[in-house]
Amino acid sequence: MPKCKYCGQPITKFDKEICPYCGAKNPLDGNNSQTTDITESIKTVSPDDEVLVKYKPKKKVLNALLCMFLGIFGIDALYLGFKNRFLIRLISNAVVYIALMLVFYFTKSYGNNSYLVFLLPLIIVFGVWFIIGIIFLFLKNKKDSNGAFLK
Repeated sequence: MPKCKYCGQPITKFDKEICPYCGAKNPLDGNNSQTTDITESIKTVSPDDEVLVKYKPKKKVLNALLCMFLGIFGIDALYLGFKNRFLIRLISNAVVYIALMLVFYFTKSYGNNSYLVFLLPLIIVFGVWFIIGIIFLFLKNKKDSNGAFLK
């Protein structure tokens, strides 16, 4: 609530002509008046203001491509801003890869083709995330960490 510049008493916005306590004319300062009309110009945010936060919406196609080719590392979750999901996927994919590698190692002897013990689990995990990336390409209601839909 504004105060009279002469007596210091709180006055209402309707008392800007004469102070009801001391009777002084124009009791409000002209520049610091808190009783300005609402129809006066309103300061809008211009592109030069530092308050403006720039946000670019995430792309659905880029997210799907990241999932198809780098989904094994969880890069698409990191692109959308989900850091916890990225860490969980990275660790779980490593555990699944090691488990599949141990299964292939103890179930078959490949002889001279021992590189298949490392390659087959990688192909399986990569193939699963490639298929999930194709599914992500056709999802319509996928959101990023800010809650905005992918474009």
